[in-house]
Amino acid sequence: MAEQVVLAFSGGLDTSWCVPWLREQGHEVITATVDVGGISAEEAAALRVQSEVLGAVDHVHVDAREMYFEEVVRYLLAGNVLRGGTYPLCVGSERALQARESARVATERGAKAVAHGCTAAGNDQVRFDIALRAYAPDIRALAPIRDLAPSRPDQVEYLKQRGLPVPAFGADYSVNSGLWGVTIGGKETKTTDQSIPESAWQRTRGVFDSPV
Repeated sequence: MAEQVVLAFSGGLDTSWCVPWLREQGHEVITATVDVGGISAEEAAALRVQSEVLGAVDHVHVDAREMYFEEVVRYLLAGNVLRGGTYPLCVGSERALQARESARVATERGAKAVAHGCTAAGNDQVRFDIALRAYAPDIRALAPIRDLAPSRPDQVEYLKQRGLPVPAFGADYSVNSGLWGVTIGGKETKTTDQSIPESAWQRTRGVFDSPV
């Protein structure tokens, strides 16, 4: 019998790659999207369809917006918390809550593992793994992107070979959108001599594209 795994699912390239890869390792995949404020109703519906097309047996959408504000954001606001005096911690502050809610879904479904799409490049992997151990010590944490380190172009090719959809930004950008902010990584952000094109921005428009 296939082992059930709950995958913390954003719908980006990494977690989209994880769905078929986990299935090919013999797992039954349930995707769980923990919404902390960056997902519209239309996007939530699209994520469910995307999950199904990628091969997940079920998809769970957790509306954690109020939870995230009450447990996290209000304290960041009250304390004027900025890393280095500039960065509002809009990514790191989400992860423990997302890990906790993913673990809750796993416990409710009887899954023995929670998978995430964190890489080895930053602190997200640590935040997720430690939170999972604290909230659900009996549930294993799987991190295929970190452990196998497939390149983003290789992930795109993997999905294309299987006739599966490639997320809109493909290999170019990794975007994290939530109540407390948006981060965009990839291509131009790896150097200091180029700017991100207007098409990559999520919630703003260029000044020259906006009406006066």
